[in-house]
This record gives sequence, C-alpha cells and structure tokens, in this order.
Amino acid sequence: MLTYIARRIIIGAFTLLAVTSLVYCLIRNMPGTPLTQMTENPNAKQIMSEKQQKELMAQYHLDKPWIVGYGYWLAGVAQGDLGRGINPGDRDRVTRIIGRRLPNTLKLTLTSFFLTYLLCIPMGLYSTARNATPTERTMAITLYILYALPTFVAALYMNLLFGVKLGWMPITGMTSEDYYQLSTLGKLGDTLHHAILPIICLTYGSLAYYTRFIKANMLETVQQDYIRTALAKGVSPRKALVVHAFRNALIPLVTLIGLTLPTLLAGSVILESIYQWDGIGHLFIEKVTQRDYPVIMGLVLMFSVMTLLGQLVADVLYAVVDPRITYS
Repeated sequence: MLTYIARRIIIGAFTLLAVTSLVYCLIRNMPGTPLTQMTENPNAKQIMSEKQQKELMAQYHLDKPWIVGYGYWLAGVAQGDLGRGINPGDRDRVTRIIGRRLPNTLKLTLTSFFLTYLLCIPMGLYSTARNATPTERTMAITLYILYALPTFVAALYMNLLFGVKLGWMPITGMTSEDYYQLSTLGKLGDTLHHAILPIICLTYGSLAYYTRFIKANMLETVQQDYIRTALAKGVSPRKALVVHAFRNALIPLVTLIGLTLPTLLAGSVILESIYQWDGIGHLFIEKVTQRDYPVIMGLVLMFSVMTLLGQLVADVLYAVVDPRITYS
C-alpha cells in the first residue's frame, strides 16, 4: 500500500507540473494584463505612475516570457510562497486572500455534503424496497428531472419565486445590512437565511445522482446468493436489505466521498456569482476578470491538489472497506 501511495504521489507531482504550466501559459496569453485592467479605471494615473507600473511589471515578472515567469512562480511554491495579489486593493499574500474566502465556501459545501448523504441513503433504500411501484417510478422521474436541471437555471427560478414574488428569501449577499447589530444567535440565523437557496441549488443535483447510484448498487446486491440464503433462513426482508445488502452496497458509495473533496473547497463558481456569496468560486471569477495571476494560480494549485488527493483517498478507501482489493 505504501509503495502504491508513493507511486501515486510521484505521478501526481508530474500531473501538477503539467496542469499549472498549462494554466499559467493560458492566463499569461489571455487578452489584457493586470495593468490594462487597472488603467481602465479613469483615476488610474492618480493611482499608479508609469514608473510604478514598470516596477510592478518587474516585481511580478510580467516583463519576461511566460515560461520564465512560471519558473519564478514554481520556485516560490517550492519555498511555500504563493506570492501576493497584484490588484492594488488587495496585495495581501495569496494564502491569506484564499483563506479569507474559504470558510464561506465551506459553509455551503459542507452543509450540502451532509444533507446529500443524510437524504440519499434512506431515499435509495426506499427506492430499492419499492422498486417498480408507482411511488418509486414517480420518485425516479423526479430525480431524473432534478439531475438534468442546471443549477443556475434552478437558482434563477427560485430567486424569482422566493425572492422577488414572495419576498421570503434574500437573493444576494451573505448577510443583511443590520448583521453586526444582531446577537450571536441572530447572526447565525441571518447567515442561514441567506444560505438556504444556495444550499438547495448545491444539494439537489448531488442528491438525485447519489440516490440513483445507491439504488443501482442495491438492486445488484439484493440478487446475490447470500441475500437469498438469508431470506431463506428467516431473516426479514427489511433486515436483509438494510443490514446485509446495504453494508456491501456501501463500498462504492464510500469511495465517492474521496471524489467529492475538490467540490468541498472549490464550491460553485456560477452559484456563488449569482448569489454574490463571498467564497472561493466568486473569488476565482473576480481574479480572472482582474488578471490577478498569483491568486489565479494559487486557486488552480489548490483545486488540482484536492482533485488528485481526492482520487487517492477514494482508491485507499476502496481498499480499506473491501478487503478483496489490494495494491500490493
């Protein structure tokens, strides 16, 4: 197992080099630069002189070819330094810029993650137990529709219904204007009130997918000989389904947990932009617009590492929960 993990880490390191170099090349060759974005501001000449612009170009190696700039960035990463933001309004360290937004994304993604698994397991078991009944078919059709419905479309419709017409839910921002005048419990309730619609949009697609995934694995498992043997020995159908069948059908589901790691940190770029939720996804769009190369590369590095780590965790979990699997 240790040899397999070491081999995967080495392969992952080369994958990171390929991904980050490609992304750095693409963003450096996008139309516009951080300076052109700044000079679009009518007061830009008051903010930064021509000499300061040249110094900024040299500081961030924008006056050199992209491959040289990538080499400087890579050397900084090797020393644990992701650099500083280019935007004049926020030239803090990249790690701090990302760290300020990450908790906001986790508020949505962790809540969505737990809701998904809390609901999909009983729904998947119910669909298996009531397979081919009118109730199960209705549920299946509903889940297919939800899975096919893009989240940004659902967000727009829910905003119109619950935000504009009914006025029940806020549709922008993370907090209300009087947030800082509220008590601790009031602040928690206010944040939750603003998070309801984004959480619903993040959850329903995953819920539909995982419920169908559980049912598909359960239908295959309940046809195994050991389930028929348990039923022949007098085990109740409910116990055979929940205790015996689900325990084995849970193996593929557990491995999916590792694959969800990147989404927990990446959040949803589109949803965070729609709801003006100050998270990682919204930050990514914001920095791409500003051509803030160090922050963009910091985010890409984080997403890439979490994707590779998630795949490794999924493989390791599969071997842990299923003793038949070995990576020796």
